[in-house]
Amino acid sequence: MAGRLAKDDLTPRAAELVLAACRGEAALERALDGVPTREETPRERTDGPGQGIFVSEIRVRGFRGIGPQVRLPLAPGPGLTVVTGRNGSGKSSFAEAAELALTGYNARWTRSRHDVWRQGWRNLHQNNTLVELELVQAGQANRTTIRRRWTPEEDLAQGEWTQDGRPFDDRRWHDVLETYRPFLPYSELSTVLDAQPEDLYEALHSLLGLEAITEAQQSLAEHRKRLAEIVARPYDRRERVRAELAASPDERARRAAALLGSDSPDLDAIADLALGADVGGGTGLLHQIVDLSLPPDDEIDRCRENLDLALGAVTVLATDNAQDSLRCSEILRLAIQLQESGGGQTCPVCDLGRLDGLWLSKARQRAEHLTKAAAELHEAADRLDVAVAAARALCQPMPDVLLEAQDVLDTTASMQAWQAWEDCFSIDDPVRLRQELFDRYADLVQAVDQLKSVAREQIDRRDLVWRPMALALFEWHSQAQQALADAEVLADVTEAENWIRKTAATLRSERIAPFAKESQRIWQRLRQQSNVDLGAVRLGGTRNVELDVSVDGVSNSALAVMSQGELHSLGLALFLPRAMVDESPFRFVVIDDPVQAMDPSKVDGLAQVLADVGLTRQVVVFTHDERLVEALRRLRLPATVWEVCRSEESVVRVRMSDDPVGRCLNDARAMRGDEDLPEALRAELVASCCRAALEAASHARFRRERLGRGMAHAEVERVLECALTTRQKLALAVLDDLGEPAKLLPHLENVVGSWAVDLLQACRVGGDGGDLDVLIRDTELLAGWLQR
Repeated sequence: MAGRLAKDDLTPRAAELVLAACRGEAALERALDGVPTREETPRERTDGPGQGIFVSEIRVRGFRGIGPQVRLPLAPGPGLTVVTGRNGSGKSSFAEAAELALTGYNARWTRSRHDVWRQGWRNLHQNNTLVELELVQAGQANRTTIRRRWTPEEDLAQGEWTQDGRPFDDRRWHDVLETYRPFLPYSELSTVLDAQPEDLYEALHSLLGLEAITEAQQSLAEHRKRLAEIVARPYDRRERVRAELAASPDERARRAAALLGSDSPDLDAIADLALGADVGGGTGLLHQIVDLSLPPDDEIDRCRENLDLALGAVTVLATDNAQDSLRCSEILRLAIQLQESGGGQTCPVCDLGRLDGLWLSKARQRAEHLTKAAAELHEAADRLDVAVAAARALCQPMPDVLLEAQDVLDTTASMQAWQAWEDCFSIDDPVRLRQELFDRYADLVQAVDQLKSVAREQIDRRDLVWRPMALALFEWHSQAQQALADAEVLADVTEAENWIRKTAATLRSERIAPFAKESQRIWQRLRQQSNVDLGAVRLGGTRNVELDVSVDGVSNSALAVMSQGELHSLGLALFLPRAMVDESPFRFVVIDDPVQAMDPSKVDGLAQVLADVGLTRQVVVFTHDERLVEALRRLRLPATVWEVCRSEESVVRVRMSDDPVGRCLNDARAMRGDEDLPEALRAELVASCCRAALEAASHARFRRERLGRGMAHAEVERVLECALTTRQKLALAVLDDLGEPAKLLPHLENVVGSWAVDLLQACRVGGDGGDLDVLIRDTELLAGWLQR
């Protein structure tokens, strides 16, 4: 992955996210949070069941169609084994038992819509149920036995599940069974292509070893969706929030609506509105009213006290005598200046006394006393002036907000009270000032307090409406801020996801190519005379498997153009490469009834494919159709054939199956030795078996010759159906002509000998009391000649 990243033009941040996602969800979370990347310890693989696993035996009791315990021995190594038997013989019970023992479930029951499949799992004649699967593993001497056992009272989900006597650890087997499942029942063959698309996708995708990159892609996709929701959330909600704000009479709401209407809303201004930092929207004047300030009470009290003290002092000193003393002091000052300038003059006031030295001494003493009294009066007057100035300074001008807020509140009383207080500034009389200033201040305080109370009530009413809108606005603001922070991360995650999706598609194509090629090869063997061609097999981006199917070179859908037999063949072509990969621990495959709905030509192809797989795998095929066994023998393909027979009370027997000729001859010998049969009946039965042996040998020869010359299977079978008698069937095999039965006997006499003619006569008349041992011997000789 790192090598592919180095070759592509990917931003460093996106490349870091790709590598982190491949290491796991925890590493990706840290990378998204900005935590420095550290090397992750590789995740330990779960200890699997081992490698090179073959099946050596299947044992069944009380399960499905099998009553008393019976065993199906299998050669634990590569090779083809065919288990035959008529419908209801119990052969499929072996396949289902093996699947149930190893996987814990049966695909036929799991997929079935009817409970009858699940209800009939226990045999009616034997309710002590047991299924055992004996496995052989390469490199180990001991065999492994996986057993499931149920008491009569337990249902299918219960029972005892063990491996070599210990509880079965299905976790060790789960992953490999999901990826390399070696069982293909008939129910799956018909649903490989019409099942849910993701089922086949998962089955093939798990083989490619791309779980880590797939999980990384899914993880990135989940984070991309989450981040996209975060980034889109404020823009999805913005119009709804804006409409709610615009409908409100509150100026703050209208201003917020205007901000939200911008293509790039000012988040700082929105935050100020939501948090109340900006009070200029509707409640600003009210808040200014509430914030109106008047001189504090202690300052008013101090001013009142200073003014009272100053007025008191002036009142005490400013008497009529004090005024006379001030005037006398001025006269004495001038007289003293006059005396000092000329000396001894007559007093200019009374024109009687003289301003001499004696007068000057007394005048100076009196002037000093009067000056001191005048100074005290001046000092009291100055203090009064200061107190009056301080009192006037309290009279602040009426604030403009009282005028501005008239449309919001009735400020008339407050304005009148303030104006009256302000008018105190122009009062010259300190006594009047003292009388009016503080009374008007008390009126002002009362009016302003009442105005503030009304303003607070209006603020509270407006805030009661604004608060939820402010919360919604703040929530939107928080989402918008988060969206801005995550937008860049979203771009990086999207780039990483797009890259890993493209890379995963490339890797899927590269890794599925060998499987697709093998599927095409198998299909070519199975299709025989079909005009349906299978091209590329691809894993689509929508979790489906894309099959390039064409009919006579024209592309089409597999389901639309394929017969049931062709669909079965295609299902095998997709299943077998998956079961044959080297990474699979299983060296066996179990296939149930693959022959159904196949025409004879495809049966030949199936026989060849199974024989090829049997060169490297243990292939076990269950079928009731004799055509597969016949094709294997006719094509001289190696295979072991077991025959399953079921009698009353669900008693099932498994026996090695000979070819049809050998089976008929064995039956003839068995009847020849049965002394309980009447002699005439015994002779007729032996002759019948000999005729059947000759007819089977004739069929095999005719098929071999005609098919070898390229005749279609259907035509071969049609000609065989026209041959009704034993001699007609021999004529087809020997003379290759149904219309020349009269030439058969002379030809046999010339080529084989007269004994062959006598044999045919004896088989037709039923032995006629001749030597039955000779009849059987000659039949075996003539059948052998036909089969050569």
